[in-house]
Amino acid sequence: MMKTLVSILGLLFFASVAVAQADSITISGTLRGLNNNKLSISWTGNDTKNGYVSVQGKGDYFSARVPSQRMPAVARLSISWPKEDIRSSQMPVPPFNFFLLDKNITLKGDATALWEIKLEGDLQNELYNGLLQKAAATTGRYRALMDQLSDQTVKRLPADSVKLHQGIMNAYRENTKMEKAFVAANPDAFASVFLLSRMANSYGADEYIAAWETLKPTYKDTPTGLAVGKIVEKLSVTKSGTPVFTFERVNKEGNKISTETLKGRTYIIDFWGSWCGPCRASHPHLKELYKKYKSKGFEIVAIAQERGKTLEESRSSWSRAIQEDGINWIHILNQDGIEKQNIVKTFNVNAFPTKILVGADGRIITRTTSGASDAIDKALEKIYGF
Repeated sequence: MMKTLVSILGLLFFASVAVAQADSITISGTLRGLNNNKLSISWTGNDTKNGYVSVQGKGDYFSARVPSQRMPAVARLSISWPKEDIRSSQMPVPPFNFFLLDKNITLKGDATALWEIKLEGDLQNELYNGLLQKAAATTGRYRALMDQLSDQTVKRLPADSVKLHQGIMNAYRENTKMEKAFVAANPDAFASVFLLSRMANSYGADEYIAAWETLKPTYKDTPTGLAVGKIVEKLSVTKSGTPVFTFERVNKEGNKISTETLKGRTYIIDFWGSWCGPCRASHPHLKELYKKYKSKGFEIVAIAQERGKTLEESRSSWSRAIQEDGINWIHILNQDGIEKQNIVKTFNVNAFPTKILVGADGRIITRTTSGASDAIDKALEKIYGF
């Protein structure tokens, strides 16, 4: 009887261990230069609960057990460098993203260049990793330029800073182009949902909505997919054809500028600031558009959001940037008259630069954030025929 009971208990124990193992997967790998440092893996599970595990590297090797998932869930791997390590004072390396599902995952690469990691596991991870490998060289260039930008010991002329920001933006655009192509080519991949969750600023509003609508419904009910759905809902208020929000203000020369005075003209509303590197890096391209279409009645209305402690400080930094960048179009300082209307708030702008193209009929044609989308260029070419 006792032997039978022991046998039963033993079977129950091994069964529970087997279930526990089936409910988890192993994330392991070899990262050159890990050098016994700790790394962490965090994720948001299918149940929307956040998970986290920290493991000690053994030389360049690590291994961790994490819960398996019914549907793909976004995970993030990062390394904790000691304070005395030079990497601690540089621009932080973004976590390496991958997906948790129900198969073990192996990572190989360089601990100091996580974007180059090669990943093996399930189909969804390997599909996404193919994109990462294709973009690795451009991402490396982007990171090198960002490190230069973050180096506070180097003094630069405004023109040098603009050039550096342009280089950063060019690398960013290259990667964005690859990511958009991936989304278009893989409508049934979880990676496409994940990419859209962080690429709202890389599309025109209507482009983004269209990209989302072309994806298959397989992963739209995951936490990541639901988050994208909320972004789509917010962008829908500025879809093509929406009447532009009204505003009225005095420009730099003291002239009244409003949606009424601009009626009948095609124009870009450019939300920017003298402090915003990407905003100023976009000025050379805006100058090209202005030169190309100004004779056709095209206009640019630049609305600056400055950070001066006083209105005079804001006016000073604003005027200096306009002169330095040689941008000779309509200029409005949001702080000058903000008590009557906060134009930035009116247009629900929370990222700079944001550009809104308005047609001659007073309706929004497209809205973009950052300089990665060419939606405005394409729209202007369609309007003017060149």
